[in-house]
Amino acid sequence: MTAAFSVYLDVVRFVAAFAVFLDHLCGNSFTQGLLNPRIGRYGNVAVMIFFVLSGYVIAFVTSTRERNAKAYSIARFSRLYSVVTVALLLTFVFDAVGMRANPHMYENPDVLPSAPSWAGYASSFAFVQQFWMFGRYGLSPGTNQPFWSLSFEATYYVVAGLAMFAPRRISYPLSLLLLGLAGVRIAILLPIWFLGYYLYKARDRIRPGTALALFLFPVSAALIVFAPQLFPRNPDNYNLIQDYMTALAFSLNVIAARQLLDARIVIGRRLKAQARWLGGLTFPLYAIHFPALCLFAAISPWAHTSWAHVVFIASSVLVLVAVCTPICELFRRKLHQMLERSSSSVASLQ
Repeated sequence: MTAAFSVYLDVVRFVAAFAVFLDHLCGNSFTQGLLNPRIGRYGNVAVMIFFVLSGYVIAFVTSTRERNAKAYSIARFSRLYSVVTVALLLTFVFDAVGMRANPHMYENPDVLPSAPSWAGYASSFAFVQQFWMFGRYGLSPGTNQPFWSLSFEATYYVVAGLAMFAPRRISYPLSLLLLGLAGVRIAILLPIWFLGYYLYKARDRIRPGTALALFLFPVSAALIVFAPQLFPRNPDNYNLIQDYMTALAFSLNVIAARQLLDARIVIGRRLKAQARWLGGLTFPLYAIHFPALCLFAAISPWAHTSWAHVVFIASSVLVLVAVCTPICELFRRKLHQMLERSSSSVASLQ
Protein backbone atom coordinates (compact mmCIF):
# COMPACT_ATOMS: atom_id res chain seq x y z
CA MET A 1 0.00 0.00 0.00
CA THR A 2 1.57 3.28 -1.09
CA ALA A 3 1.79 6.30 1.20
CA ALA A 4 -0.52 8.32 -1.04
CA PHE A 5 -3.15 5.59 -1.12
CA SER A 6 -2.93 5.19 2.67
CA VAL A 7 -3.59 8.93 3.05
CA TYR A 8 -6.58 8.59 0.73
CA LEU A 9 -8.05 5.78 2.88
CA ASP A 10 -7.56 7.76 6.10
CA VAL A 11 -9.23 10.84 4.63
CA VAL A 12 -12.14 8.80 3.27
CA ARG A 13 -12.66 7.17 6.67
CA PHE A 14 -12.89 10.55 8.35
CA VAL A 15 -15.15 12.04 5.67
CA ALA A 16 -17.51 9.07 6.03
CA ALA A 17 -17.67 9.47 9.82
CA PHE A 18 -18.20 13.22 9.44
CA ALA A 19 -21.05 12.53 6.98
CA VAL A 20 -22.81 10.46 9.64
CA PHE A 21 -22.25 13.29 12.12
CA LEU A 22 -23.72 15.82 9.67
CA ASP A 23 -26.67 13.53 9.00
CA HIS A 24 -27.65 13.71 12.66
CA LEU A 25 -26.65 17.35 13.17
CA CYS A 26 -29.08 18.37 10.40
CA GLY A 27 -31.98 16.70 12.17
CA ASN A 28 -34.83 18.86 13.44
CA SER A 29 -34.16 17.56 16.94
CA PHE A 30 -30.89 19.46 17.09
CA THR A 31 -30.98 22.39 14.66
CA GLN A 32 -34.69 22.85 13.83
CA GLY A 33 -34.06 22.61 10.07
CA LEU A 34 -31.56 25.48 10.12
CA LEU A 35 -29.05 23.43 8.15
CA ASN A 36 -29.82 22.35 4.60
CA PRO A 37 -31.18 18.79 4.88
CA ARG A 38 -29.40 17.81 1.66
CA ILE A 39 -26.04 17.76 3.42
CA GLY A 40 -27.46 15.29 5.91
CA ARG A 41 -28.51 12.60 3.48
CA TYR A 42 -25.30 10.62 3.50
CA GLY A 43 -25.45 8.71 6.78
CA ASN A 44 -26.33 5.33 5.28
CA VAL A 45 -24.11 5.95 2.26
CA ALA A 46 -21.23 6.47 4.70
CA VAL A 47 -22.00 3.25 6.57
CA MET A 48 -21.79 1.24 3.34
CA ILE A 49 -18.44 2.89 2.64
CA PHE A 50 -17.36 1.85 6.14
CA PHE A 51 -18.33 -1.76 5.44
CA VAL A 52 -16.26 -1.86 2.24
CA LEU A 53 -13.32 -0.16 3.97
CA SER A 54 -13.57 -2.57 6.89
CA GLY A 55 -13.34 -5.61 4.63
CA TYR A 56 -10.41 -4.04 2.79
CA VAL A 57 -8.52 -3.24 5.99
CA ILE A 58 -9.11 -6.72 7.44
CA ALA A 59 -7.71 -8.29 4.27
CA PHE A 60 -4.68 -6.00 4.57
CA VAL A 61 -3.91 -6.63 8.25
CA THR A 62 -4.40 -10.39 8.00
CA SER A 63 -2.01 -10.46 5.05
CA THR A 64 0.65 -8.42 6.84
CA ARG A 65 0.56 -8.78 10.64
CA GLU A 66 -2.55 -10.55 11.98
CA ARG A 67 -1.69 -13.86 10.34
CA ASN A 68 -3.15 -16.25 12.90
CA ALA A 69 -6.34 -16.57 14.91
CA LYS A 70 -4.73 -15.33 18.13
CA ALA A 71 -3.34 -12.11 16.64
CA TYR A 72 -6.56 -11.46 14.75
CA SER A 73 -8.83 -12.03 17.75
CA ILE A 74 -6.75 -9.88 20.10
CA ALA A 75 -6.53 -7.03 17.59
CA ARG A 76 -10.25 -7.05 16.79
CA PHE A 77 -11.28 -7.35 20.45
CA SER A 78 -9.03 -4.52 21.61
CA ARG A 79 -10.00 -2.34 18.67
CA LEU A 80 -13.72 -2.67 19.29
CA TYR A 81 -13.85 -2.58 23.07
CA SER A 82 -11.38 0.26 23.53
CA VAL A 83 -13.91 2.58 21.88
CA VAL A 84 -17.19 0.83 22.65
CA THR A 85 -16.56 0.71 26.41
CA VAL A 86 -15.82 4.44 26.51
CA ALA A 87 -18.77 5.23 24.24
CA LEU A 88 -21.26 3.25 26.34
CA LEU A 89 -20.04 4.84 29.58
CA LEU A 90 -20.30 8.32 28.07
CA THR A 91 -23.76 7.54 26.67
CA PHE A 92 -25.02 6.51 30.10
CA VAL A 93 -23.60 9.63 31.79
CA PHE A 94 -24.62 12.04 29.01
CA ASP A 95 -28.17 10.70 28.89
CA ALA A 96 -28.55 10.96 32.67
CA VAL A 97 -27.30 14.56 32.70
CA GLY A 98 -29.22 15.58 29.59
CA MET A 99 -32.53 14.15 30.79
CA ARG A 100 -32.22 16.08 34.04
CA ALA A 101 -31.30 19.30 32.24
CA ASN A 102 -33.93 19.11 29.49
CA PRO A 103 -36.31 16.16 29.89
CA HIS A 104 -38.66 17.49 27.21
CA MET A 105 -36.05 17.06 24.47
CA TYR A 106 -35.55 13.40 25.37
CA GLU A 107 -39.27 12.74 24.94
CA ASN A 108 -38.69 13.07 21.18
CA PRO A 109 -38.52 9.54 19.67
CA ASP A 110 -35.94 10.79 17.16
CA VAL A 111 -33.65 11.46 20.13
CA LEU A 112 -34.61 8.56 22.40
CA PRO A 113 -36.63 5.96 20.45
CA SER A 114 -37.38 3.86 23.54
CA ALA A 115 -36.86 4.04 27.27
CA PRO A 116 -33.24 3.38 28.29
CA SER A 117 -32.75 -0.21 29.41
CA TRP A 118 -29.97 -2.41 30.69
CA ALA A 119 -30.86 -4.81 27.86
CA GLY A 120 -29.94 -2.11 25.35
CA TYR A 121 -26.56 -1.57 26.96
CA ALA A 122 -25.81 -5.26 27.55
CA SER A 123 -26.77 -6.33 24.03
CA SER A 124 -24.74 -3.47 22.56
CA PHE A 125 -21.72 -4.43 24.65
CA ALA A 126 -22.06 -7.96 23.23
CA PHE A 127 -22.71 -6.58 19.70
CA VAL A 128 -25.99 -8.50 19.32
CA GLN A 129 -28.36 -5.53 19.60
CA GLN A 130 -29.49 -5.87 15.97
CA PHE A 131 -29.99 -9.64 16.02
CA TRP A 132 -33.45 -10.69 14.87
CA MET A 133 -34.63 -11.79 18.33
CA PHE A 134 -34.63 -8.14 19.42
CA GLY A 135 -37.25 -7.17 16.88
CA ARG A 136 -37.37 -5.27 13.63
CA TYR A 137 -35.46 -2.23 14.87
CA GLY A 138 -33.27 -3.92 17.44
CA LEU A 139 -32.12 -2.26 20.64
CA SER A 140 -30.10 0.88 21.32
CA PRO A 141 -27.95 1.82 24.30
CA GLY A 142 -29.91 4.88 25.38
CA THR A 143 -29.70 7.62 22.77
CA ASN A 144 -26.76 6.05 20.94
CA GLN A 145 -28.67 4.98 17.83
CA PRO A 146 -25.61 4.75 15.50
CA PHE A 147 -24.50 1.68 17.49
CA TRP A 148 -26.71 -0.40 15.19
CA SER A 149 -23.95 -0.83 12.61
CA LEU A 150 -21.47 -2.21 15.16
CA SER A 151 -23.66 -5.30 15.48
CA PHE A 152 -23.16 -5.82 11.73
CA GLU A 153 -19.44 -5.07 11.91
CA ALA A 154 -18.69 -7.45 14.78
CA THR A 155 -20.65 -10.25 13.11
CA TYR A 156 -18.63 -9.80 9.92
CA TYR A 157 -15.39 -9.89 11.93
CA VAL A 158 -16.35 -13.24 13.42
CA VAL A 159 -17.48 -14.72 10.09
CA ALA A 160 -14.26 -13.55 8.42
CA GLY A 161 -12.15 -14.94 11.26
CA LEU A 162 -13.85 -18.32 10.97
CA ALA A 163 -13.38 -18.32 7.20
CA MET A 164 -9.68 -17.45 7.45
CA PHE A 165 -8.53 -19.44 10.46
CA ALA A 166 -10.91 -22.34 11.15
CA PRO A 167 -11.23 -25.61 9.19
CA ARG A 168 -14.11 -25.58 6.73
CA ARG A 169 -15.97 -28.33 8.58
CA ILE A 170 -16.12 -25.93 11.52
CA SER A 171 -16.22 -22.51 9.88
CA TYR A 172 -19.14 -23.18 7.54
CA PRO A 173 -21.69 -24.47 10.08
CA LEU A 174 -20.64 -21.93 12.73
CA SER A 175 -20.89 -19.05 10.24
CA LEU A 176 -24.32 -20.20 9.10
CA LEU A 177 -25.44 -20.53 12.72
CA LEU A 178 -24.17 -17.05 13.57
CA LEU A 179 -25.81 -15.48 10.52
CA GLY A 180 -29.03 -17.33 11.33
CA LEU A 181 -28.99 -15.84 14.81
CA ALA A 182 -28.08 -12.42 13.42
CA GLY A 183 -30.95 -12.38 10.95
CA VAL A 184 -31.57 -11.34 7.36
CA ARG A 185 -30.72 -7.62 7.80
CA ILE A 186 -27.16 -8.45 8.84
CA ALA A 187 -26.67 -11.41 6.51
CA ILE A 188 -27.90 -9.57 3.41
CA LEU A 189 -25.18 -6.90 3.67
CA LEU A 190 -22.34 -9.36 4.30
CA PRO A 191 -21.37 -9.42 0.57
CA ILE A 192 -20.70 -5.67 0.77
CA TRP A 193 -18.15 -6.27 3.52
CA PHE A 194 -16.56 -9.14 1.61
CA LEU A 195 -16.42 -6.95 -1.49
CA GLY A 196 -13.88 -4.80 0.35
CA TYR A 197 -12.00 -7.92 1.39
CA TYR A 198 -11.87 -9.09 -2.23
CA LEU A 199 -10.65 -5.69 -3.45
CA TYR A 200 -7.48 -6.08 -1.44
CA LYS A 201 -6.91 -9.74 -2.23
CA ALA A 202 -7.38 -9.11 -5.97
CA ARG A 203 -5.29 -5.93 -6.05
CA ASP A 204 -2.69 -7.41 -8.38
CA ARG A 205 -5.30 -8.73 -10.80
CA ILE A 206 -7.48 -5.60 -10.95
CA ARG A 207 -5.39 -2.93 -12.66
CA PRO A 208 -7.51 -0.67 -14.87
CA GLY A 209 -4.71 1.42 -16.32
CA THR A 210 -4.21 5.13 -15.82
CA ALA A 211 -6.61 6.33 -18.53
CA LEU A 212 -9.47 4.18 -17.27
CA ALA A 213 -8.69 5.10 -13.68
CA LEU A 214 -8.89 8.81 -14.56
CA PHE A 215 -12.37 8.13 -15.90
CA LEU A 216 -13.55 5.85 -13.09
CA PHE A 217 -12.48 8.05 -10.19
CA PRO A 218 -14.75 11.08 -10.87
CA VAL A 219 -17.61 8.95 -12.21
CA SER A 220 -17.64 6.70 -9.15
CA ALA A 221 -17.37 9.72 -6.85
CA ALA A 222 -20.36 11.31 -8.63
CA LEU A 223 -22.40 8.12 -8.18
CA ILE A 224 -21.70 8.23 -4.45
CA VAL A 225 -22.62 11.92 -4.22
CA PHE A 226 -25.90 11.42 -6.07
CA ALA A 227 -26.81 8.05 -4.51
CA PRO A 228 -29.43 9.55 -2.13
CA GLN A 229 -31.16 11.24 -5.09
CA LEU A 230 -30.88 8.29 -7.46
CA PHE A 231 -31.96 5.69 -4.91
CA PRO A 232 -33.98 7.40 -2.13
CA ARG A 233 -34.65 5.41 1.02
CA ASN A 234 -38.13 4.45 2.18
CA PRO A 235 -39.76 5.73 5.40
CA ASP A 236 -38.02 2.93 7.33
CA ASN A 237 -34.66 4.28 6.08
CA TYR A 238 -34.05 1.18 3.99
CA ASN A 239 -33.04 0.73 0.36
CA LEU A 240 -30.98 -2.30 -0.55
CA ILE A 241 -30.37 -0.96 -4.07
CA GLN A 242 -28.78 2.20 -2.66
CA ASP A 243 -26.62 0.14 -0.31
CA TYR A 244 -25.25 -2.09 -3.04
CA MET A 245 -24.87 0.67 -5.62
CA THR A 246 -22.96 2.76 -3.10
CA ALA A 247 -20.68 -0.18 -2.30
CA LEU A 248 -20.03 -0.87 -6.00
CA ALA A 249 -19.38 2.80 -6.75
CA PHE A 250 -16.99 3.13 -3.84
CA SER A 251 -15.21 -0.07 -4.87
CA LEU A 252 -14.60 1.43 -8.31
CA ASN A 253 -13.35 4.57 -6.61
CA VAL A 254 -10.89 2.53 -4.54
CA ILE A 255 -9.66 0.68 -7.63
CA ALA A 256 -9.12 3.95 -9.48
CA ALA A 257 -7.45 5.66 -6.51
CA ARG A 258 -5.12 2.71 -6.00
CA GLN A 259 -4.05 2.95 -9.63
CA LEU A 260 -3.55 6.72 -9.59
CA LEU A 261 -1.93 7.09 -6.16
CA ASP A 262 1.15 5.03 -6.89
CA ALA A 263 4.60 5.08 -5.31
CA ARG A 264 5.77 7.93 -7.54
CA ILE A 265 3.62 10.38 -5.58
CA VAL A 266 5.66 11.74 -2.67
CA ILE A 267 3.73 12.44 0.52
CA GLY A 268 5.34 14.55 3.23
CA ARG A 269 5.54 13.39 6.82
CA ARG A 270 3.31 16.19 8.01
CA LEU A 271 0.53 15.33 5.58
CA LYS A 272 0.77 11.64 6.47
CA ALA A 273 0.61 12.46 10.18
CA GLN A 274 -2.40 14.74 9.69
CA ALA A 275 -4.23 12.12 7.63
CA ARG A 276 -3.43 9.43 10.20
CA TRP A 277 -4.75 11.71 12.96
CA LEU A 278 -7.98 12.28 11.05
CA GLY A 279 -8.33 8.57 10.43
CA GLY A 280 -7.84 7.91 14.13
CA LEU A 281 -10.79 10.16 14.97
CA THR A 282 -13.15 8.08 12.85
CA PHE A 283 -14.32 5.37 15.25
CA PRO A 284 -14.65 7.61 18.34
CA LEU A 285 -16.51 10.21 16.27
CA TYR A 286 -18.93 7.59 15.01
CA ALA A 287 -19.48 5.92 18.39
CA ILE A 288 -19.73 9.03 20.59
CA HIS A 289 -21.26 11.83 18.55
CA PHE A 290 -24.99 11.13 18.90
CA PRO A 291 -25.35 11.07 22.71
CA ALA A 292 -22.94 14.03 22.81
CA LEU A 293 -25.16 15.95 20.39
CA CYS A 294 -28.14 15.18 22.59
CA LEU A 295 -26.38 16.41 25.72
CA PHE A 296 -24.99 19.60 24.23
CA ALA A 297 -28.34 20.40 22.59
CA ALA A 298 -30.04 19.83 25.94
CA ILE A 299 -27.76 22.23 27.82
CA SER A 300 -27.29 24.78 25.03
CA PRO A 301 -28.13 28.30 26.24
CA TRP A 302 -29.12 29.38 22.72
CA ALA A 303 -32.33 28.80 20.77
CA HIS A 304 -32.18 25.73 18.55
CA THR A 305 -32.95 27.95 15.57
CA SER A 306 -29.81 30.07 16.05
CA TRP A 307 -26.41 29.65 14.43
CA ALA A 308 -24.79 30.13 17.84
CA HIS A 309 -26.52 26.93 18.95
CA VAL A 310 -25.31 25.03 15.88
CA VAL A 311 -21.73 26.20 16.38
CA PHE A 312 -21.87 25.36 20.08
CA ILE A 313 -23.12 21.79 19.76
CA ALA A 314 -21.04 20.93 16.67
CA SER A 315 -17.78 22.32 18.05
CA SER A 316 -18.40 20.77 21.48
CA VAL A 317 -18.83 17.32 19.95
CA LEU A 318 -15.69 17.64 17.82
CA VAL A 319 -13.60 18.85 20.77
CA LEU A 320 -14.92 15.97 22.87
CA VAL A 321 -13.98 13.46 20.17
CA ALA A 322 -10.49 14.96 19.84
CA VAL A 323 -10.02 14.57 23.61
CA CYS A 324 -11.43 11.04 23.76
CA THR A 325 -9.49 9.64 20.79
CA PRO A 326 -6.05 9.46 22.49
CA ILE A 327 -7.73 8.00 25.59
CA CYS A 328 -9.33 5.28 23.47
CA GLU A 329 -6.03 4.63 21.70
CA LEU A 330 -4.18 4.28 25.02
CA PHE A 331 -6.91 1.94 26.25
CA ARG A 332 -6.57 -0.10 23.05
CA ARG A 333 -2.83 -0.55 23.53
CA LYS A 334 -3.23 -1.50 27.18
CA LEU A 335 -6.03 -3.93 26.39
CA HIS A 336 -4.00 -5.44 23.55
CA GLN A 337 -1.00 -5.94 25.84
CA MET A 338 -3.14 -7.44 28.60
CA LEU A 339 -4.76 -9.92 26.22
CA GLU A 340 -1.39 -10.92 24.78
CA ARG A 341 0.04 -11.54 28.25
CA SER A 342 -3.04 -13.52 29.28
CA SER A 343 -2.93 -15.72 26.19
CA SER A 344 0.80 -16.32 26.65
CA SER A 345 0.25 -17.31 30.28
CA VAL A 346 -2.50 -19.74 29.31
CA ALA A 347 -0.32 -21.23 26.58
CA SER A 348 2.59 -21.75 29.00
CA LEU A 349 0.34 -23.67 31.41
CA GLN A 350 -0.82 -26.11 28.74
